Amino acid sequence: MHHLIVILILLSQLFGQETKVEEINLSGLITDRDQEISGMDWYQDKLFLLPENLGGFLFMIPKIEILNSIKPNGKVPIAPKKTRFKTPDYKSLINGFDGFEAIAFNGNKVFISIEAEHNGQMNSYIIWGDIDPSTLDVSIDKDHLKWVDTPIQLSNISYESLLIYRNDVLMLYEANGSNLQQDVRQVVFSPLNKSITHMGFTNVEYRITDASKIDASNKFWSINYFWPGDKKLLKPGRDGILGEVRAGRSHSNSDAVERLIEFEIKNDKITTSDQEPIQLVLDEEASRNWESIVRLDDKGLLIATDKYPKMILGFVPFK
Repeated sequence: MHHLIVILILLSQLFGQETKVEEINLSGLITDRDQEISGMDWYQDKLFLLPENLGGFLFMIPKIEILNSIKPNGKVPIAPKKTRFKTPDYKSLINGFDGFEAIAFNGNKVFISIEAEHNGQMNSYIIWGDIDPSTLDVSIDKDHLKWVDTPIQLSNISYESLLIYRNDVLMLYEANGSNLQQDVRQVVFSPLNKSITHMGFTNVEYRITDASKIDASNKFWSINYFWPGDKKLLKPGRDGILGEVRAGRSHSNSDAVERLIEFEIKNDKITTSDQEPIQLVLDEEASRNWESIVRLDDKGLLIATDKYPKMILGFVPFK
């Protein structure tokens, strides 16, 4: 027994800590991977999950059901409700409409990003509308649509994160590596006058696929994900996120990266905070394409995949 303890201590020193994702049981249509969940955000005490496709609905889960599900005996599957999502027909309005990518609520206002690809050119858009507090219907008018320029051109790469900052909408581009962009700037959209300005951002390798709400300290969590098949596309440079922290055991044996990073906004620039990144225990079978993240009070973070390898809603506890 003594020798086993010594071995475990040595292994803990050799590898950095990793956190296992606790999968939350779901049932119903949301488990169909073709729904392709691409973003999620809180509205009051309800979690809204955004399907990528133009289906006319969002999924909604009350927070209390999620809190109950992460209790030791909370294994009863959650069946998310479908709420109405009334939009124009973007397939006819936008050339090469590819789907919805991110969602953010600010009071009863809602903002959503769109990705499109036409004639080999990637295009991004932001749309905005309202949620009815009584029915939870989300409605978007036809003229509430603005094209947003992408900083570089990479296939299937656009703005995958929306955050509310001082009543403006901060849009995070997905690929911000040092071999892709030297001077990274993210989009700031003003709903007041529909103008676009920019905010500085640090180089981060791999993909940034979603972000949580900004807290009172101007900090937020984001998903940092790398599927090795994207190596030629993303051209990863030196990975400086871990710093002095060692890679976890599963990460040391794989080229894949699945981790959560905390950022902060200081002096109108977005940088990584002093918080240690959360390395997720990798799945031995397949990379999980995490596309959505929200904070669950002070308990931890909720993350969700789109369709690879299946639809997963997971809980990542804070240590």
